[in-house]
Amino acid sequence: MGKVIEVTAAGKRRQVFIEYKRIKNLWMRMGENGSLKISCARSVSDAQIREFIASREKWIFKAEASTEKKEESCSYGSGNEDAMWLGRRLPVSCVKSARDYMSVDENGIVYHLREDTDENRMALFYREASKQLLYMIKERRGDLDSMICQTYGKPLPRLTLKYMTSRWGSCTPAKAHISISVRLIHFSPVCLDYVLLHEYVHMLEANHSKRFWAYVASYMPNYKEAEKMLKS
Repeated sequence: MGKVIEVTAAGKRRQVFIEYKRIKNLWMRMGENGSLKISCARSVSDAQIREFIASREKWIFKAEASTEKKEESCSYGSGNEDAMWLGRRLPVSCVKSARDYMSVDENGIVYHLREDTDENRMALFYREASKQLLYMIKERRGDLDSMICQTYGKPLPRLTLKYMTSRWGSCTPAKAHISISVRLIHFSPVCLDYVLLHEYVHMLEANHSKRFWAYVASYMPNYKEAEKMLKS
């Protein structure tokens, strides 16, 4: 349960989505289109939330700049922009077609659309991205199932793809469910390798403890290189 308020922060009018939890501190993260997401106890007043946001203006500026840079890295070829596909920058073109489909090769991406709109391009791009990533995940999960789940007596997770903007993956160990962001299609395959491993390790360690990172490093010594790509 929660609510939405509006504030002016870092020079912009923003929506603030407030989620009430049984926690002591206030936590803030950047949402879509410059919105903010606050987690806090129900006893925290709107005035305290506004004061907290005002105290974090420098963080908001940095977070927004980082989000804008990430959006540039996750281009699907809107308008005349190039698209990013598995770490490669590809030119984009569109042709009129009786049915909607997309072709990808080393020369670029061609949208075949009945109606060329950004909405249609985005929907088609991530539909094809889901197919590509599901194929890649199927190729990779056998080793992870064996090395992590079977070795430590954990159930094999159900893997699904979602369009996520605030994280690259998530894991719910109690339900043996891992979600992977379809936006990983924009990055080098090593980034998918890292995110899959990261979420599989959460089947062993729910939080980001020293033991968690020791597991990750033991399976992927160069994981920080992929992590850096996703943060750039």
